[in-house]
Amino acid sequence: MTRRPFLRLAAPLTLLALAACSPATEEALGDAEAGEEMIPVEPDGGTGAGAPPLPTDTQAEAEEFAQTMPNAIRGTWREDNLGRAPTAEDCNQTSTTNRNFGKVLTIREDGYSLFETGGDIIEVHNRTDEMIDATFNTSYGDRPSRARKDFALQPGGTLAVNNDDGDGRLSVTQYRRCRGEG
Repeated sequence: MTRRPFLRLAAPLTLLALAACSPATEEALGDAEAGEEMIPVEPDGGTGAGAPPLPTDTQAEAEEFAQTMPNAIRGTWREDNLGRAPTAEDCNQTSTTNRNFGKVLTIREDGYSLFETGGDIIEVHNRTDEMIDATFNTSYGDRPSRARKDFALQPGGTLAVNNDDGDGRLSVTQYRRCRGEG
């Protein structure tokens, strides 16, 4: 008689054990597997390093812009104050006259130079094939400085350079490409 109560319990216990081993339903899984994005957690490695941080929108934006001057604006440009296309003499900064000093702009892959000043790219804020808005290291001599500038190729083939003067005003200088360039 002692065996019968055990047999009565054996069938329900077997069903209970099988139910515990069966796969969970989507409802039982919760929202994590039902479409929500998983967030990284610290691995159990004992290092204390934690999960890698999620990328911020600012990081993603900065990574999507090439950190170089666009090919379309690279080369030598002369300030457009002549009322005509510049000649080779107009673009010569080593001429016997000083009239060209500070008026000839050279744009390279990593920055620009303008007579004794210039800058290398530090950060690109916006960039297309014909325009770049960037912050440049514009250190001169012993004085480190930065400047945000916008170089944009215009429909007529001129180059507009917008300088942030630091007081909230922009100054715009127009340039024409030197002959034999582009």
